[in-house]
Amino acid sequence: MTTNIKAKQIDRQGAIYILLGILVFGSIWGLLEATLGGFLNLIIFPNKGAIMSGIGMAIMGTALAIHRKPAMLPGIGIVAASFKWLNSWLLFVPANAVQIINPAMAIVFESLAFGLVAAFLMDRITKNALVGTGAGVLAGLVSATAYVYFAVYVTHSPIFARMGITSIDQFITGNGLVQAVFAGILLPLGCLIGEKLAAKSFPVLTHRSLYYATSIAIVCLCWGISVLAVISGL
Repeated sequence: MTTNIKAKQIDRQGAIYILLGILVFGSIWGLLEATLGGFLNLIIFPNKGAIMSGIGMAIMGTALAIHRKPAMLPGIGIVAASFKWLNSWLLFVPANAVQIINPAMAIVFESLAFGLVAAFLMDRITKNALVGTGAGVLAGLVSATAYVYFAVYVTHSPIFARMGITSIDQFITGNGLVQAVFAGILLPLGCLIGEKLAAKSFPVLTHRSLYYATSIAIVCLCWGISVLAVISGL
């Protein structure tokens, strides 16, 4: 009986640990989307979407190397995508506006694509940089393809006219390949960072209450800074 109770406590603690990991890494991704992504969009920086996609892949790679749970990656994407609705809550942009829905779904598609790839290549991604690069390229290309079909056939967005192209094939062979390249470059870097962090012993990790408090503080800080970024016009 005592053994079963201890096992349940360990499982519960493990679930909380994973949940906090999803919230922390998703919030960090969302923060970067709201700040760096908003700034790049403001100055009309070329390939902004591909750059932010690569950064998102790096964040997921770090989380994967630390937690070793591919199933948590879609959750990280959902948390990051939820930051896009700050524009609705703070600036009264309609919640179903394409400028919110499309980038949010792009993040979700990326996390789903990488989660699926990671489910099959988990150990090899974090241990072999070439495999990590290939996984990033594959996930980046798949997510870009899913995004363009969603934007064209679901939200009916005029993305072709805005980008100066005329077809889905042109998007995939242009923007899609650029996104895949950034994902392939930055995913191994994220995995390397995660491996380095996992190998270190941080005092905060040895005290459960301190770890919980630190994780919640990081999440709140990310949301707070993102709110200020959106209000300031990023």
